[in-house]
Amino acid sequence: MRRIRVIHRLRTVLALLGFLLAVGAAAVLWWANHTGLPDSWRDGVEQALAGRGMHAEVRSLRYLPLRGIEAGEVTVYTDDTRTRTLGNFRKLLIEVDQTKLSRGVFRVEQLDLSGASISLPADPEDPASKTLDLTELRGRMHFSGARRLNISDASGMIGGLRFALNGELLLYRPGAPSDTPEEDSGRAERRAALLRIIETIESFEIDPKSPPRIRAEITGDLEKPESYHANFSIHASQLRSRELEVQRMELQAEVRNQTLVIHQADIDSTDGRLNGKAEMELLSRKGKFALRSDLDLTEILTKLRLPLPDMMPTFGKPPIVDLKGKFGKTDEGWDYQLMGFVDVTDASLLHYSAERLSTSFSWDGSRLLLEDFSLSEGPRSLTGRAFITPDVVRYQASGSLTVPYVQKTLQIRSVAKVLKDFSAVETTEVQGSFEGRANPKDRQDWTFKGSFEGRDISYRGVPARFAKVDLDLTHQRLDFKDGEVEFDYSDYGLRNRHDGPETGRIKVDLIRYDRPTETVAIKSLSGSAYPAPIVRTFADSVADQLEVYGFHSTPNVRAEGVVGVKEGRPKQDLTISFNSPAPVDYEFLGKELLLGAPEGTVRVMPESVRVNELSVGAFDGLIRTDLEAFMNGGGVTGEIDWTGLALPKISEAYEFENSPSGLVTGRFDFRLRGDSVGNLNGEGHVALEEAELFDVPMFGPLSPVIAAVLGNRKAGFQEAQSAFCSFEVEDGVFATEDFLTTTPSLVFTGDGKADLEDKEINMTIRMNARGLLGIITLPLRPFYGLFQFRGTGPIDNPEWKNVIFTSPPPAQNDNLLAPPKARAIPAREGVRGKPKPDSSPGRSRISPPNR
Repeated sequence: MRRIRVIHRLRTVLALLGFLLAVGAAAVLWWANHTGLPDSWRDGVEQALAGRGMHAEVRSLRYLPLRGIEAGEVTVYTDDTRTRTLGNFRKLLIEVDQTKLSRGVFRVEQLDLSGASISLPADPEDPASKTLDLTELRGRMHFSGARRLNISDASGMIGGLRFALNGELLLYRPGAPSDTPEEDSGRAERRAALLRIIETIESFEIDPKSPPRIRAEITGDLEKPESYHANFSIHASQLRSRELEVQRMELQAEVRNQTLVIHQADIDSTDGRLNGKAEMELLSRKGKFALRSDLDLTEILTKLRLPLPDMMPTFGKPPIVDLKGKFGKTDEGWDYQLMGFVDVTDASLLHYSAERLSTSFSWDGSRLLLEDFSLSEGPRSLTGRAFITPDVVRYQASGSLTVPYVQKTLQIRSVAKVLKDFSAVETTEVQGSFEGRANPKDRQDWTFKGSFEGRDISYRGVPARFAKVDLDLTHQRLDFKDGEVEFDYSDYGLRNRHDGPETGRIKVDLIRYDRPTETVAIKSLSGSAYPAPIVRTFADSVADQLEVYGFHSTPNVRAEGVVGVKEGRPKQDLTISFNSPAPVDYEFLGKELLLGAPEGTVRVMPESVRVNELSVGAFDGLIRTDLEAFMNGGGVTGEIDWTGLALPKISEAYEFENSPSGLVTGRFDFRLRGDSVGNLNGEGHVALEEAELFDVPMFGPLSPVIAAVLGNRKAGFQEAQSAFCSFEVEDGVFATEDFLTTTPSLVFTGDGKADLEDKEINMTIRMNARGLLGIITLPLRPFYGLFQFRGTGPIDNPEWKNVIFTSPPPAQNDNLLAPPKARAIPAREGVRGKPKPDSSPGRSRISPPNR
C-alpha cells in the first residue's frame, strides 16, 4: 500500500516537472522567437545552406514547431565570397532534419516559399540599384543531394505579373572558381537586360483581375551557364503602357546551352500586330531573328512618349514589314545583317512621298540593297533597284511617274535644274528607264543615264504632243541624244494667225550643255517645225530674234552649232537653214511684207545674226539677200537684189495713192542703224520695165482729137515704158543723178532726192524732144526740143511744174543730147516662173537703155 502511494506521488511530481519543463520550453521558445535564436543557430543555418550551394546571410531566425525555422531578411549571394548579391528574401521557411537539430546539427531539407518574397537587384554591387520584386511566393524548393535543388509548383507575382515555376538546379559548390572576363561581361549584359525588364514592367498598367501569366521550367548547373535549359511562355491581355494598349501577347521561348530561342511571339495592339521568332547566343551575343509587323511605329513611339527620330517618315497606313536577319555585339557596337520586305502606303519623308512603296531589301548596318523596288502614284508606277553605301549610291529604274512628282522627288541639283523647266497637264504621260550613280560625300560627283518618252508635255513653255530622248548627264555635262519631238502648235500665235499645221516634228542627234563654258551644242537637228519654238527650248534671246520671221507654215529646218547661255557675250555660233513652200511675213521699211517660198540660212553669233543666201518671192518677183543684224539695236547691214517686182503690188503694200504699173529690178547695198528708216544708208541701182510711166502727145493739141476719131486713147501718144537709175541713200534720203527713161521720140533724164522717212520728193526731169514733137514745140523754147520739169511734195502724189531749162549734170548730158533706144537685158526663168537675173546668185545685172 505504501509502495503504491510512493509511486503515485512520484507520478505527480514527474507530471508537475513535465508541465514545468513544457512551460519553461514554451517560455524559452517564446522568448527566443521574440529576441532571436542564438547566433550559433544563424551560423548553423547559413553553413547548412552553404552546404547545399546556397550562400546566404540570415538576419533573424525563429522556430516554428512542427514547421521548421523561419529566416527573416535573407540575403543570397552568387558565391562564398559574398561580393555579389543574387537576391533578398524578406522571409523564408527552412525545413530542417528534426532529429539532427536536437543534436545541434543543422541540415536543410527544403525551403518553403509560402508567403515569401524576394528582390533581385539589377546591379548587385549598387545598393541603390533598381530591383525586380517577386512577391506572394508559393511552392517548395527541396534539396536532394549535395547541391541539387528541386523547385515544385512555385508561383508568385512579379510587378503585377503572375508566374508559375518548376525546375531543378545544381547550386554553387563551396570554393567555386572565380568568373572569367567573358562571364563578367555576360553578367553585365544580363544586368542591363534585367534593368530594361524592370523599366518595361513599371511602364505597364496591369489589370489585377487578369494579370499576365508566365510559366517556366528551368534546369541546369549554376556553375555551368552552358548547361542552363529553360522553357517559358507568357500570356497577357489588355495591357496598357502610357497610351499604348496591348490587346494580346503570346510568347513561347527556350534557353538551351546559353542560347535564347523565341519560338513564337505574337503581339496584338490597337496600332497593329507583330509576330516573329528569334535566337541569340547569350555568351557571344550573336543571334538571328525573323518577324512580320504592321505596327504603326510613329503612333507607338508617340503613345510611349519616346522621342521621334529627326527623319521619321509618316505613313497613311501602318507599314507592312517582313524582316529577318542576324546581329552581333562587337567592341565597336552592334553589327546587323538584315533582309526582308516592306510595303508602305502614303509614305512621306522630307520632300519624298509615295502613294505606295514596296521593296525587298538587305542591310548590314552601312550598306543597303533594294531589290524589286516599286513606287506607285495613282495609275503610274516605277520599278527598280538601288545599292546605297556611305561612299556611293547606285540605282536603276523604269516606269512612269508624273512630272510634278519627279520634280519634287529628284533633288540632284543639276538634274533638278533641268526638270524645273518641264510642265505638265492632266493628260501628260512620261515613260522611261534610267540608271545612275551619286557620291553622298561630293554633290558634284554623279552620273545619270536614261531613255524617256513623253506625251502632252511642255519644256520652257513650248508644248509637245510627243517627245523622246536619251539622257547622259553629269555635273559638268548634260547630253540629250537621239531626240525626237512633235511640237503642239494649237496655241501658237503664228500658227493661229495663218491657220498653219497643228504639229511639227524634228529630230536631233545631240544637244549638249557644257557647264564650264556655259554653252549648248547642237548636232544634226532637222525636221519640219517653226524655228523660234525650237530655239526657245535652250535660248530665249535667240528665239526672240527668229520670231520676226512670220512663217505661214512649218518650214523644213536644219540646225547645227553652239549657243551660249552665259550672260554678256557668250561663245555662240548657231547655223539654221530653212526652206518652205508656204510664204512668210517680214517687216521691211515699216511695212509687213508677204514673202513667198522662203529659203535661206540664218547664222546666230555672239553679237549678230547673219542671213545668207535668203531668197523669197515678193511682189510677184524674186528677192535675194545677204544681211547681218547686230544685237542690242546695233542695226543691219547687207545687200539685196530683186527681179521683176510688180509696182502695183509695191504700191499696195506701201499704200501709195497712185498705182503705177511695171516691173522693177535692182540691187541695194545698205546699212541701217536701229529701226528708223532715217538711219538707212547705202547705194544701188534700179530699172523699170513694162511700165506706163506717162504718155507723150506726138501731135500736140491734135493728139486727143486723133485718139477720139480712131477710138483708141493711145493713138497719137507715145509711152515711156522703161527707166533706169543708180542711187545712193544717206540717212534715209534717196538721191540719184542719172535717172533715164525714153520713148521713140523722147529722152528723159533726171536727178533729185526723196526723203524716205518724211516721204517727200524733190526731183528735176529734163526732156529732149525729137521728130514731129520737136518741131511742134520749137516756138515754145529757145533751145530746140529741150524741156525741164520739177516735182515736189509727197512721194505718192508729187506736184510737177514746167520750169526754165538748166544745164544737166555730167552724168545726164550724153544721154539727154543723144537719146538712145531703150532695150532690156533678157532674163532667164527663176523661182515659180519669175524672172531671174542673168548673174551669180544674190546679184542682179541691169544695163541702161541702149541707143
